[in-house]
Amino acid sequence: MAIDDIKAAWELLKKTTSIESQEIIMTLREDHLSLREEILQLKEENSKLRSETENAENLFYEDPYYWKIEGDVKDGPFCQLCNDKQKKQIRLQTGYTKGNWKCHNCKSEYFDKDYIEPDFNSTTVDYSNPFKY
Repeated sequence: MAIDDIKAAWELLKKTTSIESQEIIMTLREDHLSLREEILQLKEENSKLRSETENAENLFYEDPYYWKIEGDVKDGPFCQLCNDKQKKQIRLQTGYTKGNWKCHNCKSEYFDKDYIEPDFNSTTVDYSNPFKY
């Protein structure tokens, strides 16, 4: 039933003095408001799910983390654990050496193929390039 139909019915029934008819119209108005709230909630849920689907389509896993591809642009890396558990794209931060990445959200640490374990036994330390080790 359209809103205009409900309003017309309400105006028509207001002219009558039947309490039963006015109760029916009030029930219809309450049902109408309830349905409008449900529609609004479903639209918000739909929008959220569309956004999540769009984000998931742009992500791809490249061990040990995720990358986001939009057109020709590769963005990232993003935390694998945060994405898999919480559906959040949390950007990883560089760690203490090349190939080492840290997530400040879940505190995970990742080591990729470029990782070189630092030599802490070395007596010579070159502080000018932290990625040298």
